[in-house]
Amino acid sequence: MSVHPVSTTLSTTVLALRRAGCVFAEDEAVLLHEAAASPDELSALIERRAAGLPLEHVLGWAEFRGRRFAVDTGVFVPRRRTEFLVAQAAALAPR
Repeated sequence: MSVHPVSTTLSTTVLALRRAGCVFAEDEAVLLHEAAASPDELSALIERRAAGLPLEHVLGWAEFRGRRFAVDTGVFVPRRRTEFLVAQAAALAPR
């Protein structure tokens, strides 16, 4: 789905992401707009996300336990649901 850079408003981005099946389109749209350095880059980010790439790969980072980690294609994205497991393991680890 091609989005013309000049007409890419937040609502246009949300609509494009919804059409692509993104469940959290509103939140993702804000992140994409914040990440883009130019209208052309925003258009490219939207197209990559609408094509099905994980948001974290599109942005180049993932947040895990309050920290940002660089990610790219071929890298497993740390998931929020595993934060609990990491916290439990850290609590059990000898100090």
